[in-house]
Amino acid sequence: MVQGGIVRSVSQPSGPVRLVPLAGILAPLLLWSVLSTAETASSAVTAVPLVEGVAGRAEVVTVSAVRNEPTKSDSAVVFEISGLRADAGHLCVAVFGGAAGFPNTDRAEQTQRLEVRGDRMTVELRLRAGEPQAVAVFQDIDGNGRLSKNLLGIPVEPYGFSRNARGALGPPKFDSASIVVPAEPDELSIRLK
Repeated sequence: MVQGGIVRSVSQPSGPVRLVPLAGILAPLLLWSVLSTAETASSAVTAVPLVEGVAGRAEVVTVSAVRNEPTKSDSAVVFEISGLRADAGHLCVAVFGGAAGFPNTDRAEQTQRLEVRGDRMTVELRLRAGEPQAVAVFQDIDGNGRLSKNLLGIPVEPYGFSRNARGALGPPKFDSASIVVPAEPDELSIRLK
C-alpha cells in the first residue's frame, strides 16, 4: 500500500486464529497436569509372557519394576493392570511413598516404562511392608513420555491408580489410592479408564 510516497506493507494472517482457554477458568481440571511426564529408568526389567489370551493377541506379562536395591522390609507385590489398548505404546508405572508429589511421576520413588503387550499385564513391584504407598499408571500411546490431555486438561490416554481410586475433579488423593502391604487382592488390580 502506498501512502504519501511511503510504501507500507500490510500483512494478513496466514491461517485461522486459534483461541486457547485460560488455565484459570478450569483450575480443578488442570490438576491432571501433574501426571505430565514419565521419563523412566530402572535397573532391573524382565518381561516374560505368561498366558496367551483368548482374543489371540492379548497376553499377560510379568515385569519386575525396581529402581533401588531391595531391603529386608520390601515385599514383592503383583498388580494386574487391565483396560489397556492392546499392543499400543508403553505402560508407565510410578510408586509413591507419601502424599508429597503424588501423582507427579517426577517425584515418584519408583518409575517404569514397559512395552504394552495385549490388553492386560501384571506388574511386580517391590513395596515396603507396613507403610502406605500408592501406584499411578498410564498408557503412553503417542510416545511423548507423558499423559496427554485435551484443551480442557482431561486425559485422553488410559490411566488408573491403585485401589482403582478416582478423584471428583482431578486425580485422587494419596490416602484414597494408598495400600499397605500385605494388601487385599482387590486392592492390587488397576483398571485403566
